[in-house]
Amino acid sequence: MEVHAHTHTPRKKWTHYLWEFLMLFLAVFCGFLAENQREHFVEHKRAKEYAKSLLNDLRDDTSELRRGIHQTKFIMTSIDSIVSMSLAMEPDGTVPGTFYYYSKFTFNGFRIDWSTSTLDQLIQSGSLRYFRNKELVGAINFYYHMQGIISAQNQMDLAQRDKIIESRNRILQSRYYVPFSKMNIIKEEYGHVSSPGIDSLMNMKLPLQKSASEKMDEYINNITDRKGRLELIVERYYSLANEVAIDIINLLTSEFHLE
Repeated sequence: MEVHAHTHTPRKKWTHYLWEFLMLFLAVFCGFLAENQREHFVEHKRAKEYAKSLLNDLRDDTSELRRGIHQTKFIMTSIDSIVSMSLAMEPDGTVPGTFYYYSKFTFNGFRIDWSTSTLDQLIQSGSLRYFRNKELVGAINFYYHMQGIISAQNQMDLAQRDKIIESRNRILQSRYYVPFSKMNIIKEEYGHVSSPGIDSLMNMKLPLQKSASEKMDEYINNITDRKGRLELIVERYYSLANEVAIDIINLLTSEFHLE
């Protein structure tokens, strides 16, 4: 009987160890699942916070881009008007007062003021990994790239505007130009704001500087070159950036159930 008792002891011990191992494995596995679930919850929460912040920034950007498109088109229209009037300049060297009026806007420029805080943080800190939608991530990266291109184009346009100011100053008489220089493009681009002094000058024939006829080609060439750049900025870059921003807004609102 004693021999039989001893033969059953190793089997019971092995079963006990196996049970302990299974319990330990289950505890570790459940802990892993809980930790994984917790990390998933935290990442989703962070992603939603970034989504809300980015959504607000993009809405500001689209408003800024629409303003940029509208104002830049007004500047291009002003350039077209000046070119047309320069071709019909009177033999005595006078021009319509509207030549002075539109010349005020040939060097204005709209520089996009991006809302970059959230986007910079997402890109530079690697937090973009919280977004799992590949289409969304691709659109955000492309939009970030577009911001850089547009900022570079705005900077190059600034140098061209300086050249326009120099050539403009060689043909316009300051005593007639000064009243126009005080106008605000933000108001004028939505329709001329009537002013007795300005309106009176716009309805007159105004003289240019004595050597204006010799400098006119330089002025026209500079503003025509600028118009070409502005057309590129508006039609390719501003419009595309606005479309991408709207796509990201739609993806964010759908992915994270935002309003």
